[in-house]
Amino acid sequence: MSRFLIATWDGAGNLVPTLGLARRLCRAGHDVRVLGHRSIDDRCGNHGWRFRALELTPDVDSSAAHDPAGELSAMAQHLWFSSAVVDDVRRELAREAADVLVADCMLFGAMSVGQALGVPTAALFHGAFALFRSGPLADALTTWLPALNAIRAGLGLAGVERIGDVHDRCALSVVATAREFEPVMPRPANVLFAGPILDAPPLVAAADRIAAGEGGGPLVLVSFSTGNQAQHAVVQRAIDALASVAARAVVTTGPAIDPGSLQPAANVEIVRFVPHMRLLPRASLVVTHAGLGTVMAALAHGVPLLCMPLGRDQFFNASRVEAIGAGRAIGADAGVEAIAAAVRALLHDEAAQAAARRFATVIAGYGGAAAAVEQLEALSNIALPMSDACLRSA
Repeated sequence: MSRFLIATWDGAGNLVPTLGLARRLCRAGHDVRVLGHRSIDDRCGNHGWRFRALELTPDVDSSAAHDPAGELSAMAQHLWFSSAVVDDVRRELAREAADVLVADCMLFGAMSVGQALGVPTAALFHGAFALFRSGPLADALTTWLPALNAIRAGLGLAGVERIGDVHDRCALSVVATAREFEPVMPRPANVLFAGPILDAPPLVAAADRIAAGEGGGPLVLVSFSTGNQAQHAVVQRAIDALASVAARAVVTTGPAIDPGSLQPAANVEIVRFVPHMRLLPRASLVVTHAGLGTVMAALAHGVPLLCMPLGRDQFFNASRVEAIGAGRAIGADAGVEAIAAAVRALLHDEAAQAAARRFATVIAGYGGAAAAVEQLEALSNIALPMSDACLRSA
């Protein structure tokens, strides 16, 4: 048995691969602690791990309303490049040692702590690896290099020239997607494309019952994030659009939207949560914001996607869905008729259906959580004990 500390945060979609990996490590007989925001424990509960709440880091609840325009700056300041996260991780490692630290790929301070203390550290990518090497997200994060290097200097580490250097200095970078989903680019030797990690526990307390299980034409799943991204209006337009389509639909709102606040349609069932794995084997189309977890789950089942990105990494993901031919993207501000037309087109698009099925075969070739666990176990076997001096300084 090895001791794993997983440092994460409540970013909604990032929890799918994180908690899926945590549960698989527990099932493999390891001692697992999850260090994160209290809202994670409140919504997801315990599935074998020991939960540790961030004590010094400001609270975040992804289901709460917030200002999307200022989200990136706020998260960077208070979380991703925060000295409070550094202190929380140091304190947890001082309280109880770990053989391996697994840190969310955006918690740059947490990864730096592991590197400073000599704990084998793995970066867990819940988004595409390419996003952190070039493009809008990498450019935005680069403006925080001075803050990052100040953190690293305080830990006795050398500074970095690029954000990605922190990932490269980890013992392992686990990417929870397929290599074929990303653009072709050079990658460091420490990168493991594990493939999608889709066997996470539910991100809400309980599943709802659904009636739209049999008959009535093709099944369309509508899912627009477990986090609050001001998606109420686009979800309502999707419902209104599906009312005119010869199909049945299930809309899952997650904790961010009260299902009762949406106006239903005769052929559309609205629920807070149903595991997508119960619906995707029978689905013909997924209408989504294009969060990576939803995209990977749909493609793993060979289901085409209509992507309506809201922000974050979703525009990138939608562009990759189009690039592999497994769906199309339209604006989140698209009107009811435009959404209905896109749905009808994709329900009859044999090329998109075939491309989605081909990509399901690609994903099936990956090990997912099992592959990640195997590599993490190898890291734990070469773990070096933290020195007494490191522990005293934590």
